Amino acid sequence: MIDMPSFLPVCFAAAASIAAATAAPPAVPAPATPQDILPFSEIKAGMTGVGRTVFSGTKIEDFQVEVIGTLENIAPHRNLILARLSGGPLAGTGVLAGMSGSPVYFNGRLAGAVAYSWGFAREPIAGVVPIQEMLSVESHEAASAPRAAASPPPEAGPAGLAWLRDPSRIAAYYGSYFEHNAMRPLAAASMDPIRTPLLFSGFPSSVVDELAPDLARAGLVAVQGGSTGRAGGQGETRIEPGGGVGLGLVRGDVEISAVCTVTHREGDRIWACGHPLLSLGPTEVVMTTATVSGLLPSLEASFKFASAGEDVGVFRQDRSTAVFGYVGKKPRTIPVRIELQPDKGRPRRLSFDITEDPFLAPYLLYAALNAVLSSEEKDYGDMSFTYKEGSVIRIAGEDDIALKNLYAGDMARLYATGTVAFITQILLDSEYRAVHLEGIDLVLGASDERRTARLERAWVSRDHVKAGETLQVAVGLKPFRGPEVTREINITVPQEVTPGRLLLQVGDALDLSRTDADRTDDFVPRDLKQLIFLINHLRSNDRLYAILTRSDNGLLFQGERLPNLPPSVSQVMARPQTRGNYLKVLYRGVAEESVGLGYAVEGYRLLSIDVEE
Repeated sequence: MIDMPSFLPVCFAAAASIAAATAAPPAVPAPATPQDILPFSEIKAGMTGVGRTVFSGTKIEDFQVEVIGTLENIAPHRNLILARLSGGPLAGTGVLAGMSGSPVYFNGRLAGAVAYSWGFAREPIAGVVPIQEMLSVESHEAASAPRAAASPPPEAGPAGLAWLRDPSRIAAYYGSYFEHNAMRPLAAASMDPIRTPLLFSGFPSSVVDELAPDLARAGLVAVQGGSTGRAGGQGETRIEPGGGVGLGLVRGDVEISAVCTVTHREGDRIWACGHPLLSLGPTEVVMTTATVSGLLPSLEASFKFASAGEDVGVFRQDRSTAVFGYVGKKPRTIPVRIELQPDKGRPRRLSFDITEDPFLAPYLLYAALNAVLSSEEKDYGDMSFTYKEGSVIRIAGEDDIALKNLYAGDMARLYATGTVAFITQILLDSEYRAVHLEGIDLVLGASDERRTARLERAWVSRDHVKAGETLQVAVGLKPFRGPEVTREINITVPQEVTPGRLLLQVGDALDLSRTDADRTDDFVPRDLKQLIFLINHLRSNDRLYAILTRSDNGLLFQGERLPNLPPSVSQVMARPQTRGNYLKVLYRGVAEESVGLGYAVEGYRLLSIDVEE
């Protein structure tokens, strides 16, 4: 079988917490013996057998399989069985997305799983992955390798802080997340894993359409779907070869789910899909039952409409030949709780859980939050969203990250959702240690108005002061569709400031981050605590800042500011490296004050004052 490690679909589904135990223990298949397995070496062209899958509801049905050939060593230690499928609806639909993992038997012996197909094929021809290659996935369970996360792009800054100061590129980044973070491998003769229908429940069609192009690059078909009830308790008995199984990514008021097929079960161990979800390696994805609602024939790629049911276990491995997991074990998820506080109307509360996979969690959070805000508010026109008191990301063993900002304009929804997703990504990609998120709580104010203001002018009460005196800074602001207003900021010149000229910068958070006096984007935090501190002390869009600075010859060295170094010392410490944890400081802030405005402010002015003896 071809080793396709990156982003090839393996039918997702939905899940979040394990279903209640039943009164009587369910029957499970007996472990397979060598006599139950048909080795690849015994497969010959012309052999006929049966496959098992679900075409409707939860009923497992047979279809016919005829071997038309074998492909050996199409990738290192990978083989493939070529088979023609028939029976049931397959003559009209061809190979269906959602059939991935359907077991194939010859003379009652398990040979493998339907897993690959060819686009626009005129017949239902499939690639069957040999069962021995699927069973080998369990061997990875012995290794405790860390789960991989998506690293922020280099242009986001060493710790991603540059994009948090300027989120304009975050929305575009999550709009092409899979393209940024992996390249889909090439397959021989256009052979691909059977495409995965990724089902969205509680998502407006506009959000699904936004996500669909990037998901298609990963071999996923974005489909609006529903969910079945989770009550019952007999779900575990439905996890059997040929039955549908879900891989749960988001569960709750909004859900993301997909379905593939169980290939093999031994006790509580499950092998499914026959190809990877995204080749995540070690992962943590909820296992659910699944129900097929209908079939959609398509010349390009037919697929099953399906939905997730009860939570019954966890998938722990996502490898090139199968996903592997356990019935009866509970996965770790990240709970997300949202309270929307609109200007008009009553507050609304929503909640969902996302899989605790470091690579998938940021993207899933971004998608789910966009679904909530789009559904509860609107898609087009000006909006304003404010992170209010109580909006936090809770990190095990560390301080919370407090979210505080205001986003306004026609991109407000994407900025608000992208920022919290990107902070999550930075944390999960931490180079210092593995981070466990205990939960994300969001209190979001929402308004249909564009709450923006432009800084028109700034002036000071006097331009000559003495150390210890307070300076009044006045600014003229022009709100959107409103009259100009004046605000004042009082800033005190520190007692230790020596006589000379100071620069007074007045402006918004973004413009100040672009000035030479605040060039710390190249600085690398020395540990997780410092990273959290820096995120918690990012300036907010809804505040106007006044900063007194003076020329300096210092350094930022391993997280500490070393001001006013002798030129010889500064040159020695900064050479030959002037970036990373050695950052030369040309200007040094000596005082900073700010005032909240209730607007997303933009604008910048530079003044100067003289400190007298």
